[in-house]
Amino acid sequence: MKNFWTLFKYEIHKLIVSPSTYGVALIFSLSIGAFFMLILGSYTIEEASIPFAQMFFRCFFLPTIVMVPLISMGSFSEEYKSEIFQSMFSVAVSHAEVVLAKFLSSYLMFIILWLSSLILFLAVGLESKAILREAAFATRFNIAGGILFICLIGTFFVSIGIFFSSLTENQIISCLVTFFTLVAFFIVGQMLADNSKISNLSLFCSCSEPLKIFSQMDNFCSGIVDSRTVVFFLSSSVLALCASIIAVQRKIK
Repeated sequence: MKNFWTLFKYEIHKLIVSPSTYGVALIFSLSIGAFFMLILGSYTIEEASIPFAQMFFRCFFLPTIVMVPLISMGSFSEEYKSEIFQSMFSVAVSHAEVVLAKFLSSYLMFIILWLSSLILFLAVGLESKAILREAAFATRFNIAGGILFICLIGTFFVSIGIFFSSLTENQIISCLVTFFTLVAFFIVGQMLADNSKISNLSLFCSCSEPLKIFSQMDNFCSGIVDSRTVVFFLSSSVLALCASIIAVQRKIK
């Protein structure tokens, strides 16, 4: 893995100089800011039964299913046609190093964008101390738990985006397939999780627990970390990255 850091710095540089990076950041900032203000408006009008932070982080899937495809679609798509990319494997660079460098650079951008949302909580605190004194607004544990869950599930989502990008030379196809896959994951996963409540198969109920995305988000915001959820998303991320390595090997021969 001696070439990994060189590849990683190259991927970071690509993100910094790419106009699309700032476009994604703008879309994310506007959408997350809009959700924050809408939820804050309803929170200040009606008495809240759950912490504001928990309500806010429940909306994470909407900007995420748009942001992740846009971040990951250019990882391999179109680069397959590049002479530099083709010649890179003529030196001592492994396919695993390339995949891992692209994954970590995209994941780092994902994390940075979500961490930037914490500025909204800081802004509210500076503007109104009265809101912060509300017990149901947010605690450090609520915010830390929400961010932790997003970081965890982000590993899986970004790895899925990297995988689909490694399969095609068209960025649009990669973006659309990743988008619809994430949408299907939320819809089908939640349906399976709901159906498990009436199932008599305890093993099925246990295995489907990580698929209850919103319930797991609530648990993390409440300080409850389910080890099954951690193992599920991390192992799924590893499998998706391994599949990406195989796809790149077949593309580059």
